[in-house]
Amino acid sequence: MHRHTIYILLLATFCGLVLATITGCGRKNATEDVIITVNDPGEKLFPIDDYFQVEKRVYVSAEGEYLLSDIHDIYVTDDYAFILDYSQSISKIDLASGEIIAQLHQQGRGPQDYLYPLGISGDDNYLYLLDAGSNIHVYDFDLKHQDKISMDIPSSSSFCKIKDGYMFLNPFENDSIGKFIITDGRGRLKDSYLKKQREDTPKGVVSATAYYTQKFFIPDSFGKVFCHNSKDDAVYLYDSKKMIKKCQFKLDDDLLGTPGVYIKQIFSPDGNILVNYFTNGKGDYAYYDKDCNLIAQGIGGGEVPFFPLCQIGPKLVTAFTTDDELGAELPGKSIQAQIIIHRSK
Repeated sequence: MHRHTIYILLLATFCGLVLATITGCGRKNATEDVIITVNDPGEKLFPIDDYFQVEKRVYVSAEGEYLLSDIHDIYVTDDYAFILDYSQSISKIDLASGEIIAQLHQQGRGPQDYLYPLGISGDDNYLYLLDAGSNIHVYDFDLKHQDKISMDIPSSSSFCKIKDGYMFLNPFENDSIGKFIITDGRGRLKDSYLKKQREDTPKGVVSATAYYTQKFFIPDSFGKVFCHNSKDDAVYLYDSKKMIKKCQFKLDDDLLGTPGVYIKQIFSPDGNILVNYFTNGKGDYAYYDKDCNLIAQGIGGGEVPFFPLCQIGPKLVTAFTTDDELGAELPGKSIQAQIIIHRSK
């Protein structure tokens, strides 16, 4: 069986930033009125190295014992990267040597097995996997199974570990349980936010929508979580006690009729806001400070393949494959991939 060298490059691939204008940012106590209008990106290229430094670049070989498929999700610590791939395996990569040092594939219905894995998260001590059965599997950093928790939630496609519990995206919110669900450490429901308004309520009606990306939450090391509600492209901040609306993004009316135009993801490096804006398969970006003032803008760098783009603490991380000849998800095949870690300067 032919094996390929795998390059894992931990990188937030910022191809450029979109031009944007801001209204309402001067009102300190009215964050719900802060609306950022995203416009045509124009012709300016965004020099990513002016704003983000490359913290680490790692090349990982797949010539050893383990294989790697297309990358579905990633979590990094100071020393290791954990890759969930489309063969439903979790690989542990040593960031110093670039070696895949352990791999887990335990799909099934046993007490330590997972059903279809949807995403991974982590904290200082453990790695967490959400599966399609609404179970959280807890692993130590040697990929040894520690616990399996049945969550008291509806089906979810996105989650993150927060202080003293978990946060989930609920794609079917109603007037009794909201879009963002908080549980304790044993999966028991504690609270929810952004509940669907009743039909007789004139404002704020939110329709139930199925979501397929895993990155709606950005937890930091202080117990706070930035949440992206893709229904109205608003950013909310959860501080472990309450959730407040920080700002809302609005696509320019001139772009609404353009096919394939939407805000894909929102990040918050160092409390600033980075918006991944998608137009016709190209990724553009807008970068704002903590008060929603525009810092940088520019155009994208071409076609953007499907790959996870995420933030882990202050680090901006992505992983993407580069081996076109093998294609995606071929069983028993290793693929070339690139992965880089960026951090704000």
